[in-house]
Amino acid sequence: MVQELLRSIDRRQSAGWRDYAILYLMAHYGPRPCEVVALRLDSVDWQAKTLRVEQRKTRSVLLLPLADRTLRVIKRYLYAGRPGSTRADLFLRARSPSGPLKHTAVCDLYRSRVERSGLALQGTSAYCLRHSFAMRLLERGVGIKAIGDVLGHRGLESTCVYLRLQLDALRDVALPVPQAEAV
Repeated sequence: MVQELLRSIDRRQSAGWRDYAILYLMAHYGPRPCEVVALRLDSVDWQAKTLRVEQRKTRSVLLLPLADRTLRVIKRYLYAGRPGSTRADLFLRARSPSGPLKHTAVCDLYRSRVERSGLALQGTSAYCLRHSFAMRLLERGVGIKAIGDVLGHRGLESTCVYLRLQLDALRDVALPVPQAEAV
């Protein structure tokens, strides 16, 4: 469904490229809306192919490796979707006056894109992209601690909230319990 939502975004308009890039990053890297709007042009290291995300809740910095496809999405947004501006913010409002987005704008654009897509995602929020990202990591065998680190969670309990409905998947990645030897 996430991929269908992304495909449904009309990128003939600059706002479409901006919305696509924002939702793409959230779906493939798991940042919070407030972390996405805090990204700056220099958050992308084109040479090292990394994205520097300042995680708001933990006040830590996460350095994420960027796939070539992600670099192309960001580059395309910069050329086709970002208004001309000297501002350092990566994502700007599509309408004048040019300026940074608020995290609530990300939630609003998500709802708008869901409505336009016609997909059965009504009643969901932009945070479902983080949940979906976490679930994909879990399904690929990534440990809960590593998932929590990428999501910027302080405690295991927060990560478990994202994974709460996937008990079977959790069982698959659980470490075996050592057997006690009979004496």
